[in-house]
Amino acid sequence: MKEIISFKNGSRFCFSVKENNLRDFYKKAIEINEYKNIESDTLIELRLDYLVNKKCDLKELIETINKLKKQTKDRQYIATLRNFQSGGNCLVDAKEYFEIVSEIYKNTKVDGIDIDYDMYQKKSKLYDKLFDKKKTVILSFINKVDKFSREEYVDLYKKMLKTGANGIKVVTKAISFLDMENLMESAKDSKDLFDANNKFIIVISTGRLGLTSRVHYEYTNTKIIYLDAYPFNPIPDGEIDREHFDKCRKQMK
Repeated sequence: MKEIISFKNGSRFCFSVKENNLRDFYKKAIEINEYKNIESDTLIELRLDYLVNKKCDLKELIETINKLKKQTKDRQYIATLRNFQSGGNCLVDAKEYFEIVSEIYKNTKVDGIDIDYDMYQKKSKLYDKLFDKKKTVILSFINKVDKFSREEYVDLYKKMLKTGANGIKVVTKAISFLDMENLMESAKDSKDLFDANNKFIIVISTGRLGLTSRVHYEYTNTKIIYLDAYPFNPIPDGEIDREHFDKCRKQMK
């Protein structure tokens, strides 16, 4: 599958826009684009679930996204629709979820789209028909309860690799260092598996061990580093670059 969002130069930073009205949504995205020293390949994630849950008019949302893309044409965007059951803010059923994803996929100029794996499973044939290789597709599995062994994570990766997505994201709330180890080691051990399928992986921990996976992104072969947690965000004086990121990493070790 063609990769619209490329990782040829390595992993990429990503900022998330989480606003619950269109005016602030657009304003925040523009503000991030104007950060000092922001790298040209930094991605911006548009968390659409914060808007959809507020009964935002879908037509207006699409127009705003396309206006944003036109205003910042060199920036790449990922549209994310995270359902409530997966820790997001969008409370819709599988049918409505697909309809929203379909409209965003077909009618906006975003470069990638991130959808819930559980929603994909309920209508997989429709999603596979929708994915026409014009956008990078990420399937996300959000593990909020279960403790996975290393082998169980690898089995999950194999199942998700059979889909039409370009990459997969696995998020877990690690409550112990063993949980973290299982997540990170399973990702590291699966590098050849992902390379063989020409797909990428993103693993993230949340909770009190949340920054560990971001700091060790190279070890896990994670391709997108989300800068939405202290000490990476808020960025001092609106400035972000690799030097700042590496400094944060050293402070945490």
